[in-house]
This record gives sequence, C-alpha cells and structure tokens, in this order.
Amino acid sequence: MYVSPAVRSIRDEPLEGESVTLLVRAAGDVDEIRDRIEDADGTIEDSLEFETLAVAIPQTDVGAICELDGIESIETDRTLTIDADGAGEDVSASEN
Repeated sequence: MYVSPAVRSIRDEPLEGESVTLLVRAAGDVDEIRDRIEDADGTIEDSLEFETLAVAIPQTDVGAICELDGIESIETDRTLTIDADGAGEDVSASEN
C-alpha cells in the first residue's frame, strides 16, 4: 500500500482535535473498504473515480486507516490541489 509522505507525517504526529480529509483508493471491493473505514470512525464524504473515497477522519485515527487491508493508496485531499509551483500536498503552508 502506498501512503503519501503527508499522510505518514499526520499518522506519526497527529494533532489532537484536528481532522483531515484523505483520499483512500481501494485495491478491490470499494464497498468493503467503505465499511472498514466507517468502523474506524471515518466519514465518507464522497465517492470518486477509480475506486477512491474521500474520507474525513480525526488525525488521531489516521493510523487505524493506514492499517486496513484492501487499500491501494492513501493521500490527503491536497493531491487534488495544484499550488503555484505544482507541488500539491508535498508543500505545507509554513513552507510557502
């Protein structure tokens, strides 16, 4: 499973009381992954193309999502955003 650097940072050092939106791409049955995510306290915000779910979750629960079987990749929703330099999620606001 691919876990983006931004998600690894959140998983390793979550901020209490903060949430994040993740893009979770299923490796197989997206409905099965949807159920597992909801069991891990994630909220499905949207179903996207390519078996991908937009998931809102407290940062403190990101590690639980990263441990689920059947996931191909996990990234933040910032991968859909292109900054002026085109870096997307790889640049935090403090680095701009």
